[in-house]
Amino acid sequence: MEYFGEEIGSCAGGAYFTLELRGSRARILLMDAENYQAYLDEEEYDFYGGFWESSPVTLDVPYDGFWYLVIDSYRGRIKYWLDGPFD
Repeated sequence: MEYFGEEIGSCAGGAYFTLELRGSRARILLMDAENYQAYLDEEEYDFYGGFWESSPVTLDVPYDGFWYLVIDSYRGRIKYWLDGPFD
């Protein structure tokens, strides 16, 4: 499995990520720690996000927690930043 994964860490609900993509479409997943581990183990998992073909892409952090950002099915450059309330 080829992917870009980034440990975002603790984020407050209401924060949001903005991503700029340069290249092809991307599958962008925002997952809590439990679902990220399931993703790595190739088990069933839940995520916030989906496929995007253009940018910018904005993903909301749905609740307080420890988060991971995963981008797969993508060949290109990625730039992202976190906005909003922080823990």
